[in-house]
Amino acid sequence: MTVKRILLAASATALMSIPAWALPGLAPANEGKGHSPSTTPNNANNPGSSHRSPEGTENTGGKGNQSNGNQRNGNQGKGNEGKGNQGKPSHPGSSHKCKPHKVAYVASGKLVSQTLTKNADGSYSGKVTVEVKRTNHHAASDQGTTKTYKPENVHVTFGLADTNGDGSVGLDDLKAGDRVKLIGKITALAKKCSQSGFTATTTIREIVFNAP
Repeated sequence: MTVKRILLAASATALMSIPAWALPGLAPANEGKGHSPSTTPNNANNPGSSHRSPEGTENTGGKGNQSNGNQRNGNQGKGNEGKGNQGKPSHPGSSHKCKPHKVAYVASGKLVSQTLTKNADGSYSGKVTVEVKRTNHHAASDQGTTKTYKPENVHVTFGLADTNGDGSVGLDDLKAGDRVKLIGKITALAKKCSQSGFTATTTIREIVFNAP
């Protein structure tokens, strides 16, 4: 027992005399901290200024965005360039829209005279002179005038009485002052077209006679 105690005491004395860094499994308390990055900013009065752009806050939505906006505006200007003259085409005299076309013609008034004759097919041709009282829009230029029509192969309706008592109603029963209605077509041009040298042509297809 005495020998063991002496050995244990000697071992303890030897261990106490060895430096701590020489013992296995023990590392210095500050290992790895010798080269840690500094958390102190370069400029304590202006933190982060060492990484700031020379232009400062001017780059935050300043010159860069303004330049992009100018480029976009420039592109829009180029896109619209040359469109100012692109309007609706005019209607030159050679356009198909400026060729005469037929529209409805209706005029009515008092019979002045007539020289109609009956054709073999039952239609009538000749001349009819009428004091025009009323018209539709396309015949408005004839309203208030006394106009002579030259119908050919027209259908005639006699809405009057057998005034001569021959048992039928026809041309021999007509007299001045009877009411007349003429229905047909008239040539016209669009309003935007030149009217120079154009003369409207009226074609009557039906005549209706009635008593005053």
